[in-house]
Amino acid sequence: METRCPRCGAGLPEGVPAWARQMTVGQAMTREPATLAPEDPLMRAVELMRARAIRRIPIVAGGRLLGILAHGDLNRAQPSALSASQEEFDRVMETIPVSRIMITNPVTVAEETSLLEAAHTLHSTKFGGLPVLRDGKLVGILTDTDVIGALVQLLRQSG
Repeated sequence: METRCPRCGAGLPEGVPAWARQMTVGQAMTREPATLAPEDPLMRAVELMRARAIRRIPIVAGGRLLGILAHGDLNRAQPSALSASQEEFDRVMETIPVSRIMITNPVTVAEETSLLEAAHTLHSTKFGGLPVLRDGKLVGILTDTDVIGALVQLLRQSG
């Protein structure tokens, strides 16, 4: 007999524990993610992504999410090292604010959203992360890495 998710009705394989079917974004997300302000320069984003080994940064002001900056967008915005001098590269990266290339109005989720629903959103949209909001304020980010970590936890505990 096939078991179904109580929230969405999707079929689940035999042996999936009840706690796994009820996992929420809040249980898997990265809390207190690294953030930038909209006026921070692109170079600060490059440095932060390298230092923290991350690929996306929420852009916030006063705790409110304004957008998200993805590594791919940042790479596309950088001047080519082949066509620009180091001075030109540095000038652009130090003077252009992240607000100029950030993704505005990103898709977000709440902490109580089911992990299955959020994972489906990540998969179907091909996004790498979803900012997590509580009462309009950023409280975390759910990344593809977080979802894989939850899957590893599930597989380890389910035998």
